[in-house]
Amino acid sequence: EGYVLNEMAMAASQSFVLFLIASHMTVSSTMLVLNKAVLKVIPAPTAVLLAQVGSSALILWLLGKTGTLKVDAFTLPTAKLFFWNALAFMTLLFTNAKALESANVEAVIVFRTLSIFVTAYGDFRLLQAQALNTEAIVSLCMVVFGAIGYVLSDKGFIIKNMFWVFCYGCTNAAYPIVTKMVIRSNDNMTSWGRTYYNNLMTFMIFLPGMFALGEHTTVAGLEDKGDLTVHAITLLVMSCIWGTGISFLGFLCLENVSATTFNVMGNANKMLTLVINSLLWSNHASIEANFCLAFSLVGAGFYGEAKRRQSANSRSLNDLEARAGSESESRPQPSLPSSS
Repeated sequence: EGYVLNEMAMAASQSFVLFLIASHMTVSSTMLVLNKAVLKVIPAPTAVLLAQVGSSALILWLLGKTGTLKVDAFTLPTAKLFFWNALAFMTLLFTNAKALESANVEAVIVFRTLSIFVTAYGDFRLLQAQALNTEAIVSLCMVVFGAIGYVLSDKGFIIKNMFWVFCYGCTNAAYPIVTKMVIRSNDNMTSWGRTYYNNLMTFMIFLPGMFALGEHTTVAGLEDKGDLTVHAITLLVMSCIWGTGISFLGFLCLENVSATTFNVMGNANKMLTLVINSLLWSNHASIEANFCLAFSLVGAGFYGEAKRRQSANSRSLNDLEARAGSESESRPQPSLPSSS
């Protein structure tokens, strides 16, 4: 009976993780579209990001104070820990921008995809994650080869400065590991609490950047011209709500999946975005390129199934070992003959 209940719990847990992954990828995809719309009417990316993370931190603080949500109270040691996660996020955004200046989008996506293997190694060495089996490794190779095939059959590699592209690949590999380490350092925190801390520290780190880039004058100029319309503010507010959702779902996902799986999710999301773009806009990719994209997405799906089976087999083995141990303890032990 206990074994059956455990199997049911495992199935429920796997369904919950699949729901989290689907939710995060959906919100992430729509967030990309929403951010493009916001930046079209408010061309100040750092100011928009500050509005998103700042409003999120403020709302979560208020909801925590009123007891609506369980949000961890502010403490300096925890803030220092999340400072490194926010710094890693800032480095990721910066290297991404520099990489896009130094290469075409397709080449950047390929290097992002290659970072999966670095994350997998860091997952194993630093986070003591379970080593990938052959099925999972083959699935990751499908993701990478599909991405490379897409670029070669479409626009090819255009790289002006390899340094920034390489830096972005390394940063993309390290970011989920850093976040996972922060989560493990605060096991007793809630997901809302982690979202609050991460957004608050991101706001503090990016605030000087807005003034350094002169975006405060850009926003003031938009206000003077009357360009900050109700439409623009509505889009900004929607992006702030969406930003809170994606931050919360990101932490909730990383609590339940490995850093490698989170990296694969990000890459699959980018591939899916390319498919949608090729369907919506006039510059369609070739049949070969679309086939490679589909091959990469199938590889991501196979990876998820391989990890699910590997995790299920590992849990079943642990349960069998535990049952064998309990049965051996409950058996009557033979008594030794007493010496006269």
